[in-house]
Amino acid sequence: MTRITTTGSVRGVLIAAILAMLLGFSLIASAATTAPAAPQTGNSVLSALENAFTSVAEKVEPAVVFIETERNVKVNTNRDMFDDFFGWPFGRRNQDKQPQTRAQISKGSGVIVRADGYIMTNDHVVGGADKVTVTLSDKREFKGMVLRDPITDLALVKIDAKDLPFANLGNSDKVKPGQWAIAIGNPGGERFSRTLTVGVVSGITRDFEVPDSESPTGARTYPDAIQTDAAINPGNSGGPLLNIQGEVIGINSAIWSPSGGSVGIGFAVPSNRAKFVMDQLITTGKVIRGKLGVMVTDLTSDMNDYYGVKSGALVHSMEDDSAAKKAGVEVEDVIVELNGKKIESSVMLVRTAEQIKPETKSTLVVYRNKKPLKLNVTIGQSSSDDAVYSGKGKIGLSVTPLTKDLSEQLGVSPTVKGVVVEEVDSESAAEKMGIKAGDVIVKINSAPTPTIAEFNRLTKGLKSGDLAMLVVLRSTGEQTGTRVVPLRIE
Repeated sequence: MTRITTTGSVRGVLIAAILAMLLGFSLIASAATTAPAAPQTGNSVLSALENAFTSVAEKVEPAVVFIETERNVKVNTNRDMFDDFFGWPFGRRNQDKQPQTRAQISKGSGVIVRADGYIMTNDHVVGGADKVTVTLSDKREFKGMVLRDPITDLALVKIDAKDLPFANLGNSDKVKPGQWAIAIGNPGGERFSRTLTVGVVSGITRDFEVPDSESPTGARTYPDAIQTDAAINPGNSGGPLLNIQGEVIGINSAIWSPSGGSVGIGFAVPSNRAKFVMDQLITTGKVIRGKLGVMVTDLTSDMNDYYGVKSGALVHSMEDDSAAKKAGVEVEDVIVELNGKKIESSVMLVRTAEQIKPETKSTLVVYRNKKPLKLNVTIGQSSSDDAVYSGKGKIGLSVTPLTKDLSEQLGVSPTVKGVVVEEVDSESAAEKMGIKAGDVIVKINSAPTPTIAEFNRLTKGLKSGDLAMLVVLRSTGEQTGTRVVPLRIE
């Protein structure tokens, strides 16, 4: 098991090495100059760095809040000791015993982004909560109203307060690996409130997914996260990731760890994405995204030469009746520009398109046969429903996440990872092969389907005539059986 103290020791050695290097540069510069100014000492270098960190703490810590949520969770109380030892008629009838409701308490962080009481945090911190309590740095407590965007794992909490200290959102597009990264949050809850940790930006545009039964899609997907080695632990979620100027460059959201604690691999949602979500939630109460309707991939160096471009997003398929298809986009086009903005990757294309208002007439530049081509496109609108229900047009069924509650209702082991069949189309291949609502799909063509997002990815690649081999689990109450179901795509 990796211990936090070990990670801290490594970080200490790294910072010591950096300081020694800075000191070396300082002494070299001092020896080389002939100016009458006094040489810079090691203490002054250390003091300057220390002052930078303390300045960030003094500037931003008052804007970091502690968030406590309460969810009312139903607990099954259908059995008692008489049922367990004697059964009916000595025990009470199951139908006479109503489930009890208990409060589930969770804790996290947030950062005030406007003086009139708007707080940015993670959706997984406050989403689905029955009660949200915000504690400010001056110990005042407020009840919070939540505005959610589950797709980005971001949320706003509004409290009834004015003239609050707030943090400024920086430009995450300018963030580069190697820059200082400072995290502030509440690891372990209110006991360690407003803890500051320091590291560097380890990477940008990281793409990963975290299974989460509370998410509408069964997972939290982070397509362009900022990676940092600044210590982030449970309770830090929703807190700010800052640059050395004290600007928010990201919202701390997840960690990769074999032990559950920080091992120096943390992730934050970029601040530019957070700003887009914040502005939409405040203005309309929801996030409306533009959409081209293309499936794209990044280019390798060989592909750049083949298509005659330096960078871009390669189109490998399109949705029927999509904005891109109507505009004349073709498979193997390389999209290099959208509305005057240079497109360097598939993630950049999606992020650029989603921030354009639907029905906006825009320009699209693609490379086709190694020559640029300008197209006029009317931006479509993305629907969150597409991410929740999937596959109906491909294999004749729709699915929903396998949550803890559904596992209990279906009599499925909580260790099973899959998606639950919610509806089967009549006369579809799925119906003909005996698939029913309540079945759990755990694999498609030997690939696991633990989340809706993974199910989407696997079914999107299927085309007419393909054979999809589904591994389906079904519980009859007394036993659970698994079978392989072959489906020919119609």
